[in-house]
Amino acid sequence: MLLMDRDSVEVFLPDPDECYERLRRARFGATVSCVYCGESDPVIKKGTTGKGAQQYRCKECETYFNDLTGSFFEHRKFPIEEMFYMIKEMRSVPTAQIASELERDYEAVLNFRHDLQELCGELDDLVLSDVCEADEIYVTAGEKGIEKEDESPRSRGLKKRDEEASSRTNRQS
Repeated sequence: MLLMDRDSVEVFLPDPDECYERLRRARFGATVSCVYCGESDPVIKKGTTGKGAQQYRCKECETYFNDLTGSFFEHRKFPIEEMFYMIKEMRSVPTAQIASELERDYEAVLNFRHDLQELCGELDDLVLSDVCEADEIYVTAGEKGIEKEDESPRSRGLKKRDEEASSRTNRQS
């Protein structure tokens, strides 16, 4: 297992602006629309947040929102680039190693991972299109503990002896 220090990890961290752009494209497509009323025409840019997310103002419903509003990333304390890094690495790298590389608390990284896994478990309307690839896997769980209907369960421990054989054995000792 290769452990990297924070400086080495920063080489692999995505650019925050690219993360926000990717999130924006995934959420809104070509045109940003209001997350509250759904209108796209009267939305104007209004600076950035402290985390660097683009802020918007909707003229239709007169609300403010940003790239993270209403998303999984909205109330997270991690910077966006670290969250993208964790998502990318969580398939192949243990949580403890990610936490160590980012110099973050293990519990915080673990909670992030669990929240994301829970969210992914709630995605029921997943529709695959175009070319989809899947690897096959065969898991052998074994048959230990599974009772067969046509057989009686295995007996354990000592078997009872008939009374005569038992009394003869006791007398000999």
